[in-house]
Amino acid sequence: MSYVVMQFAPAALEREQAAAYAGLSLSTFEKEVREDRAPKPRQVAGRRVAWLRAELDAWLHACPISDQLPPENTGAKKPRPTKTGQRGAPNAQTTS
Repeated sequence: MSYVVMQFAPAALEREQAAAYAGLSLSTFEKEVREDRAPKPRQVAGRRVAWLRAELDAWLHACPISDQLPPENTGAKKPRPTKTGQRGAPNAQTTS
């Protein structure tokens, strides 16, 4: 007996999945939904809500095309504050 394995993308996404799918941070995604710029979630069962992938796709396709390119990722680590509160490498010397 042979079995067919079906793999498919989910039709509905939870909050974190929907934000990631849209390429947004969770807080930015929630703000867009709250301010009616992104689709509202659907009640799929009881108190369970999810975003329809098709509605997210339609919203993303309706976003304006940008002439601005994303910033180049150099792979360099961002400077972190040191114990003294200065930015930069911990042993970096500054010139006056």
